[in-house]
This record gives sequence, structure tokens and C-alpha cells, in this order.
Amino acid sequence: MKSYCLYCKTGAEDKLVYLLKKDMRDYLDMDLEVLFPTRVMNQRKRGQWSKVTQPLLPGYLFLYLDDEVPLPLFIIKQERDAYKILRYSDGSMELHAGDAQYAMWIYNHGGELKPSTVVYKEGSLVKVLDGPMRDMEGRIIKLDRHHKRVVVGFMFAGTERRMNLSVNVIDLAEGEEVPKG
Repeated sequence: MKSYCLYCKTGAEDKLVYLLKKDMRDYLDMDLEVLFPTRVMNQRKRGQWSKVTQPLLPGYLFLYLDDEVPLPLFIIKQERDAYKILRYSDGSMELHAGDAQYAMWIYNHGGELKPSTVVYKEGSLVKVLDGPMRDMEGRIIKLDRHHKRVVVGFMFAGTERRMNLSVNVIDLAEGEEVPKG
């Protein structure tokens, strides 16, 4: 599966996902997988925890096509909120290496990153038990147990990006072992 990154107008991502899928069905009788990556964050207001959905990368969509299907640029160019497909310095548009892995990580989670469950023991490493961060290749830079968030660093487009993700933290008592797995 090939993946591409589309730069678009911030705030118009959901509408663009709908229009691109509709145009592909109407003009080419094909389905195009378009994802606007979001994250589900734990948020505390007035002492109550709630879940809030926020954009992961505002202004960017990921397009996924089968290997034998060419990218239909004419469909993308006709949408006024779609600015351009990101390109590498050699002119290629298909995502490579770490960028392709990141795009597939988002695809494997359906474009929505829900909170991961992590185990924390004072003075030791953080262990991710389940959720999107379990199979992510990045590093946890900071764990904020009070706000139930982590800062994760990962490589995308040749630079390290940092993002906040929600986690459900399990604190281990003195003498408890971190679960294997």
C-alpha cells in the first residue's frame, strides 16, 4: 500500500476527507482511503475527567492507495482547500522509510489515537501495555502523571516531532513488578 501526505486548509480537513472520497467514487469508481489523524485526550474540567478529540496534525491528511493504483492528482487539484501533496527533494510524492511507517501506524489505528495504558514505577522506565504507543517507534520524552499525558518524540519528514498523547497511568507500589509483554 502506498501512502501520501496532503497539505490542506486547517479546519477544512473533515470536509476534504468527505469530498475526496466522494470524487474518487464518482469519477473513478474506486475507494480512496483518506484519514485525518486525531487523538483522544483525557481532559480535566472542574474536577471531572472527560475525553476530547483533537487534531493530531492540523492541516494534513494521509492518503492510502493500493500499489497498482496511480495517485489521481486531478481530483486533489480540483478541491480548493487542498493545497498540495508533499514532495521529497527528489520530486517523489510517495512517503518513504520512517514517514511511510508513521503513515501506516496512523492507518493501522484508523486515524484515531486513543489513550494508551502505561505502567509507571518510580525510578524506572515507563512500560506501555496497550494502545497506539505500544507499536510506535518513538521515545517517551516526558510523563505527566497528573494530567495523564506523555510527550513523545518521533521522526517525520526528516525532523523529530514532539506530540502530546493521553495515557492511562498505572502506578506500581513498592515491591510490585512491571508486567511482562
